Amino acid sequence: MTKLKQCFAVCLAFATFTAVAVVSTASAQVAPAIINPTCAFPIIVNQSDANVAYPDTNSTYWAMPTNFSLGDVVTITGQFAYARYMSFNSYDSTGSSVGGLRDTAILEDAGSINPYLPGQSLTGTPRNYTVSVNVTNTPQITSPVAGEIDAIPGVGWLLIRVYVPFDATSPSGGVPIPSMTINGVTKTGCTTFSSEPAIVALAALIMGQAIADAIPPADVPEFSFSGGGGLFPNADNKYVYATTSWERGRLILVRGLAPSYPDTPGQALYPEQQLRYWSMCTNLLVTPAPVVQCARDSETALDAQGRYLYVIGADQDHPTDASIAQANGTWLKWFGPIGEALPDELKPNGNLILRNMLPNASFANAVQNIPVTQSNAAARATMGAYYPEATYCQRSVFERYGADACFELGPKFTG
Repeated sequence: MTKLKQCFAVCLAFATFTAVAVVSTASAQVAPAIINPTCAFPIIVNQSDANVAYPDTNSTYWAMPTNFSLGDVVTITGQFAYARYMSFNSYDSTGSSVGGLRDTAILEDAGSINPYLPGQSLTGTPRNYTVSVNVTNTPQITSPVAGEIDAIPGVGWLLIRVYVPFDATSPSGGVPIPSMTINGVTKTGCTTFSSEPAIVALAALIMGQAIADAIPPADVPEFSFSGGGGLFPNADNKYVYATTSWERGRLILVRGLAPSYPDTPGQALYPEQQLRYWSMCTNLLVTPAPVVQCARDSETALDAQGRYLYVIGADQDHPTDASIAQANGTWLKWFGPIGEALPDELKPNGNLILRNMLPNASFANAVQNIPVTQSNAAARATMGAYYPEATYCQRSVFERYGADACFELGPKFTG
């Protein structure tokens, strides 16, 4: 491990290493002490509570540790979130995907609606649902039974995801956390939550290998396909990523054509847009894979042609607000507070991630259509004008000449 990674592993997550005793290898199980919580979905994963495995800052996850047996009768009951998207996913003890159930596949209770289906109001009521959990040795990511999600016997996890809640002060989307009933015994959804050391430990082990395998930063950043595997993946998302290296005075500029999306709740999900959701996130290329900042679709400035421009830099290199506004740009931080505090020689490499969720079948340029290869050429060919083109640029050049000069003259141009 390099000195840079050693420093950041300690600075970012000292708790990770105290928890490695709980999960000593990537195939180990979670600590038995957390297998039987008193309420349902007690663990929260987001930027503030457990910043691991590159979460999107516009989403929150709640985790339920499980220890099912074959023959268990398991149901989850709750209300559809007032949000752009929600889903359930099940995983084994290492965070590998076992089953998935997105919002449109959840069955509403009798007399209720599923607000994510065509013809329904996103804010309509009543909105109750019941999900059946099928405990099986032969799970399928997409269960053939409507409203059912597969899970495995033994130690594992169930996760709820909520993206873009209509009320930004309610991460759960304005509804209580769902309850879970196992063999007639009900655990009510939790009202207080904690982060989980075992998840952080798993992230240190699993994401550490993914980071080691990432394409090293190039002279000019280029985006390559990432299938989004690793820790607790969401099958509804796919990604392109570009690793970056920082220098004093250096900015990263990223531009491309913006896909259409439903700007909920003002805009309905149907007729479908090109994507249900997309975002650009800055992340640190260190374990346990923390996110720095994300700008989702509706937070991203566009020019008259519907193109975005992200201007990314350290706080000390922030261009004038006027230069960003003139370029129709959106500012993103390169580092979080810890990275900003480190001396220059220890500042980490970065990892930019463009996330695409649930493309319309007619949207051929979605990340989901890129051939499964670590190839920026394949990503560029598939995405066309939607491919995120990136370059480095000196702050002084951007402020004086604008973004076009940075892309046309290259990162060595100093004015």
